[in-house]
Amino acid sequence: MMSRSTRFALAALGTLGFCGLGAVWGGLSIAADADSPADGVEAPPPSEEVDLPAVPKTQDLAAPFGGSCSEECETSLSMLSDGDREGLIDLPGRVQRTLAAIGPIKGDGGTKAAAEVARRLNDTDATGTVAQPGAEQTLAAPVDVQTGEADCTLRWFGFMDEAAKTVGTHRCRIGKAADGTVTIEKLTGERMLVHLAPLNDRFSAYLGRSFLPEQGERDYDLKTPLNTGNVNFGNVSGLATLSGGQIVLIGGAELGMSPADDTFFSVLTVSGS
Repeated sequence: MMSRSTRFALAALGTLGFCGLGAVWGGLSIAADADSPADGVEAPPPSEEVDLPAVPKTQDLAAPFGGSCSEECETSLSMLSDGDREGLIDLPGRVQRTLAAIGPIKGDGGTKAAAEVARRLNDTDATGTVAQPGAEQTLAAPVDVQTGEADCTLRWFGFMDEAAKTVGTHRCRIGKAADGTVTIEKLTGERMLVHLAPLNDRFSAYLGRSFLPEQGERDYDLKTPLNTGNVNFGNVSGLATLSGGQIVLIGGAELGMSPADDTFFSVLTVSGS
């Protein structure tokens, strides 16, 4: 296993480290303990308190996505392992805490747009929000999509000491099974094959597997979550949405990392959908 020898240095508001399929989960908390004043000495007035940005708490797992989880949604969640299901439900909060820690996103327009889409996973009502250039104000579950090959770009947020990193641009294939299920396959570099399962009007769950070209494990497997001989690959899951004509897959897992990093998330943007 890889060893995380470097941690994000505290900068600005805090540290970042995530992936669905981590992010900084907790905000920085500053507390000052004052000694009690001596008898007869009037205590100085308390200094003005500064309100720090609120950091979302872990969502109630009994009411996924703010309670907007239908029976169909519950059925989709039931296909995941307990850990993956809890991670997927908490992914919007995980993204929020990561972005709060790293501050303003620096980089190209695609990186800023990817971060903006991820940030809006936590919006219960996206109307009236101001989107970054290249990102639509509304999100929709990727159901009605165009099939075929397309460019796809993988970005990491909070990986080790990097706030945002464009890992690379690859080729992906968008497909549809006979029952209408959307599938997405990463065809170059480290491979991935996932299918989408319905959650609500705004996003779907994705579940599947990452693998190397020579590895035979290609399906999400509750009994064998990691690939034989290489624990850097295996089951993957996260949230998928449609924004600006692009399918966006957001996850939080870093397979093979030890210790696990809860301050990291990834975004795979598939163009041409």
